[in-house]
Amino acid sequence: MTNDSSQRDTPAPAPAGPRNTHFDFQARVFQAPGAHFELTGHPKKPMFAVDMGAGRGFISLKHLRLTFFIEPGSHDDRLIDRAEAGLHFVPDIRPGDEIPNEILDGTASWTVARKHKQIARDRLQVQLLSWMSGKPIVYASQDDLKKIMADDANKKSLKGAFTKAAVALGIDPSESEKVLDRIETMAREICYIEALRDRAGELRKIQANVAALVKVYSSDPRASADLGRIKLLMVKAVAETDDIFNNIDAETADVLSALMAIDDIIRSVRRARDDAHFIMMEWDPVLAKWQNLAMVRSQEVDKALSMTYQFLAKRFATGKSIMKSKAKAEPPKTPPAKS
Repeated sequence: MTNDSSQRDTPAPAPAGPRNTHFDFQARVFQAPGAHFELTGHPKKPMFAVDMGAGRGFISLKHLRLTFFIEPGSHDDRLIDRAEAGLHFVPDIRPGDEIPNEILDGTASWTVARKHKQIARDRLQVQLLSWMSGKPIVYASQDDLKKIMADDANKKSLKGAFTKAAVALGIDPSESEKVLDRIETMAREICYIEALRDRAGELRKIQANVAALVKVYSSDPRASADLGRIKLLMVKAVAETDDIFNNIDAETADVLSALMAIDDIIRSVRRARDDAHFIMMEWDPVLAKWQNLAMVRSQEVDKALSMTYQFLAKRFATGKSIMKSKAKAEPPKTPPAKS
């Protein structure tokens, strides 16, 4: 990446303290056309990029600081650190963008649908009913969960569960609404897990598509071999997100213990949220390739298979994973949760 002398001779301003919420860079290089930060290469590394004619020029963050005289500890230097950390939560960062909430206060910088908030709330309340009765309430789908919560007997039992839980938590029974408040606080965090669980379901759709295409490509030995490898690697890919969801499900299964240690649970949920979100951001371009494809041999299907194979092979063929690559440049820990 090249730069002109006027940029090179203009040092970054003295430390002034970044605004609380935005990437308000001050050096002139950040005003260049297309200026932004992104993760690129294999393994992924944070880079600074600008538009250059028909393409883009990339420079490492180390050389960005050296080339444009960004002094250690300066306003822009600290913002570069935040941009590097922020790339674990958003695909790219441009001057003027908001700093991701995950860095500022630990909350998510993206939104979920109302249904995911309801699923999270219902799951916790069903766990509370299971705790009170001493018998686990089993359900196999979101529809089953809705039916359980719509049952009049369960609604009545839930009121008693709030009172019983209040006593167990050392809360005056007359203030059992505080139990509901804690459940709502947890649900506001867990709803992101539910949204990501839905999103990760797209990986299973790819698995089903690949299984269907095995027959379609059965007369092509090379394609059949590639499909076999994709099938094996997809097992690892699905397991990677499933492990995250299963672990956080296990950690919140004992709802009373979770309510007692709510701050610790929220920190765990946020770590799981950020890990799963990072993985699904990596998957987004691949998932887009599979949208609205008919499972017949076609150029578009060939492209989707090729992209999927390349994506999987780079991450899983030698024991690598998306999360292992993420760990090499782990962002700062999120701030302590506040209940």
